[in-house]
Amino acid sequence: MCDNISTTGTVIVEQGADETDVENEVYRRVHNYVSSLYSYNEQIRSILNKRLNQHIRKGQFLPARDDKAAPDYARRGTFLWGLRNDFQHGDYWCLKVKYEGTQDGSDCYQLYFQKQDFEATPKGDLDSAGDYLAHAPDEDQRYPLPYIGDFHRNLFSEFENAFEEWCSKNRA
Repeated sequence: MCDNISTTGTVIVEQGADETDVENEVYRRVHNYVSSLYSYNEQIRSILNKRLNQHIRKGQFLPARDDKAAPDYARRGTFLWGLRNDFQHGDYWCLKVKYEGTQDGSDCYQLYFQKQDFEATPKGDLDSAGDYLAHAPDEDQRYPLPYIGDFHRNLFSEFENAFEEWCSKNRA
């Protein structure tokens, strides 16, 4: 369905594919990724709580707006956590799949983030959701698929490897 999402984010489908089907599939895949990432982080938190014998709160995975010293994994993952919350508690109006034309006999679409429609908190206002947006520049937010691809390929993989190594050294 997609080319290399970490570079262009272009969704390439069979020419004439139903636009609603394309939209639903893109939303489904994004939802599955951000929900899986959320669940993964919850598992990490649970493991840390057991092995460190302390209580690590969800908020410790969500750095404040001014926390520039937080690890890149946490800072960059904050936007994805916000997307997950928007899917889970809102209606993901902040994402829009747009037809971009035809290329080499295939239809091309792009997924866009619409900041003004972002409702990642139960209150649903942008002020409350501000921390979710603080660590992802507007240009990165605009194109979520390359953002997700880059996050997964670089930060997630690096974090996962480092965490596995830490677990090996710190057996319960």
